[in-house]
Amino acid sequence: MSVLDNTKYIFRVCELYYRDGLSQKEISAKLGISRPQISRIIAIANERNLVTVRFNYPNSFEAHYQDLIRDEYGLEAVVFDLGNSFGETEMRLLAGKAADYLAIEIKDGYRVGLMSSRTVKFIADSIPVTKKHGFEYVPLCGGFSSNGTDWYANVIAQEMAAKSNGRYYVFTAPNFANSVEAKNAFVAEPSVRKVLDLIPTCDVSLVGIGNVDASSTGALAGGLTDEDLNSLRALHAVSSICSSYLDADGNVLRTSLSDRMIGASINDIQGSKVIAIASGRDKAEAIKAVLKAGVIDVLITSLETARNIIGTVTA
Repeated sequence: MSVLDNTKYIFRVCELYYRDGLSQKEISAKLGISRPQISRIIAIANERNLVTVRFNYPNSFEAHYQDLIRDEYGLEAVVFDLGNSFGETEMRLLAGKAADYLAIEIKDGYRVGLMSSRTVKFIADSIPVTKKHGFEYVPLCGGFSSNGTDWYANVIAQEMAAKSNGRYYVFTAPNFANSVEAKNAFVAEPSVRKVLDLIPTCDVSLVGIGNVDASSTGALAGGLTDEDLNSLRALHAVSSICSSYLDADGNVLRTSLSDRMIGASINDIQGSKVIAIASGRDKAEAIKAVLKAGVIDVLITSLETARNIIGTVTA
């Protein structure tokens, strides 16, 4: 009789592996069978429902909403229970949790695209000095205005490079030009062109998701006027990601701003693993639009925000 047909032998292997915590190499030495056979035995045990693996998550609600978002939208979701925090406190707590996840996700030698975002800036603040090497950081956009702020992509890139002894680039152009002609002139500059050409080569892109209102990054930085916001709302824009605006159904909109934007649109970073970090009581509609668009690979968010997203799905 083959070991693959011997139920008692299958249970013996699984007991050593799951109950006693032995590695496949250790089981091989103990029972005198090859590691490929052990691997096949474990697979057969699962196929025949002889073994049930149970995950005892410290927070079952996090796991539950991760699964719901994953099943609904077909992407990886990472959900953290941040309690009753909100506003900047919530963003900082989420960024701290996200930093731990990203420390594993971003490997040596990666080229990382960075969008201007308060949450991405808080991630840069939270990431510890690392021994990893070979990182390159690429801003995905320039400044929104002449007003100085520490959450512009250029500043974030510099900070993250300093913590990893990496290399960073500077995007020497505004996010919005005054005209198409001005945009074309900026894009023709070698220093700007160099960064634009690097954007599609990023391994990972870290982005935020914004609302289309006065609380958005662009509006707070002074790059978006009330007239701009009114024109976007007239087109039913509910969400911003990179230099793109989306309606509630996840359609990328062609706006009067699009022709004047200098930097990465959401389509420009599709060759990378796109990780969006966003949360907030008022962000559910904006995040849901991005999820519908299918343009991100990972969503990192809070438990309360995840509940609001799923609530808008099932309503």
